[in-house]
Amino acid sequence: MQFLKKNYEKIILGVVLLVVAGVSLYLTTLAGKEKEELQQKLDRKVAGGGKKTVKDVDLSGGVAALDHLSKPVTVMLAGDHKTFNPVPWVRKANGSIFPVADNGQKGVRGLVLAATKPLSLTITFTAVSGTEDPFHYQFVVVRDYERQAAKRRPMTVSLDVGGKGDLFALREVHGPKDNPTDVVIELLQGSERVTLVKDKPYSKDGLAYAADLRYEVDNKTFSGKRQDENLSLAGVSYKIVAIAKDEVVVSAPNQVRTVIKLTSQP
Repeated sequence: MQFLKKNYEKIILGVVLLVVAGVSLYLTTLAGKEKEELQQKLDRKVAGGGKKTVKDVDLSGGVAALDHLSKPVTVMLAGDHKTFNPVPWVRKANGSIFPVADNGQKGVRGLVLAATKPLSLTITFTAVSGTEDPFHYQFVVVRDYERQAAKRRPMTVSLDVGGKGDLFALREVHGPKDNPTDVVIELLQGSERVTLVKDKPYSKDGLAYAADLRYEVDNKTFSGKRQDENLSLAGVSYKIVAIAKDEVVVSAPNQVRTVIKLTSQP
């Protein structure tokens, strides 16, 4: 009994150490089993448990997009495309409206340029006036190229040697002054010199052009039309803004311009 009293602390410490050692051994054994089970599970996963296959990635959307980019859509900017080629509309008597270029036949699209004619400047030496030097020499001038009809009428111009008008100057007189064999004039535009014999006109072509057009939809013809003149097509007034040797430019009320080429002649 005396032994227990003297050594009870050591006995309790020994019991505690035995318990701790037992618990440690148990935990070590338990940890080993747990580790083994985890390793087995990992091995089964790595070994392809269930033998599941990897699914292919769906690339159909990307392939379709690339195919679409390789075949771009063509943007139509001419012909019947109305965004860049608008057409005027006409209101009928009953209140309804319709496009004047329907199916490319009405309006300016139905206009055909049949022919063009060069317009000229003509100068003719006609007479001598006066009884003594300085004599005046008379010329008849016809400006067929002028846009205004009043300016196309024949005009008489009288010049002495060295004098000039708005188109030409009289530079020389050959032969008797009161009855010359010919005279020499100089055109102010281009400084071209021209020899004129009495009553034999000089003509300079191509200063402007007139046009003959057909509007086959309504079986109309427009002969000798000039720049700045109007054409009535399907109830709409178009303006001729330019005429060249082989084409006419026509402007619609909405300022859209159309170039009409000369049709090939048989």
